[in-house]
Amino acid sequence: MRTFPPRAAAFEVLLPRNGFGPRLAGRAGDVWRAMQDVVADHSDSVGWTPERFVAAGTMFVVRTMTVEHVREVHINEPLTGRTWPSRARRQMLFTRQVRLFSGHELVATASQEWAYLSREVQATRAGKELFDAYTIDEGYPEVSVPRAEVAPDAPVRRFSFTVWHGWMDSNGHANHTAYVDYCDEGVARIVAAEGGDAQALVPVKETVHFRAAVGAGDEVTVETTEAAPQDDARVFSHRILVAGKVCATATLVRRPLR
Repeated sequence: MRTFPPRAAAFEVLLPRNGFGPRLAGRAGDVWRAMQDVVADHSDSVGWTPERFVAAGTMFVVRTMTVEHVREVHINEPLTGRTWPSRARRQMLFTRQVRLFSGHELVATASQEWAYLSREVQATRAGKELFDAYTIDEGYPEVSVPRAEVAPDAPVRRFSFTVWHGWMDSNGHANHTAYVDYCDEGVARIVAAEGGDAQALVPVKETVHFRAAVGAGDEVTVETTEAAPQDDARVFSHRILVAGKVCATATLVRRPLR
């Protein structure tokens, strides 16, 4: 079955050197960043550059993103990304699909839910000029992660940090891809505390639902709870909080390196 529409444009992408750990395998968060580059390249290609969004006083913000890793990405491995909008609702909410390939081999796939907002973070409708710039292709499978089943008495592990000013993205908040790094750090700390190798974890799937932005100077707390395993993989449920407010929830599926 074809995994992308025939008219979906192709964009070349390469994970940066700092996107790889000691095993020279791409980190999940940096696979997310590669996908974000593909989405940005697609937007640029239809005339909607970051500068144009700023001039229009609007922005797209991710509400939910779900990724499945078919396999890990190797260092210096050239990738090709394909992306297209697959659904629109009231010209305010948009679903987008992303696929990453190495040659003809599919290595990662994602489904994203985006909201179109003003710079004052108010929902707004995409005008005809923007809406008509993108072609919606329906009928392609979306990525999903099974619900994490967490026992009521499962221990919750926490760590906190202060968000740097230098981490802000073009919309003035922590980019959605960083939340995967936060959650993976929570998982790594659990594995390390068990005496395991925190670098020997292979990303399988993850989903993050975003509720509120994280800004510079915020004190962030990451809560991680292990859920029931799925096949040979461990499943972790996360909450990302600022001053007690839940800014995001996430589920990560990770398996030990075979």
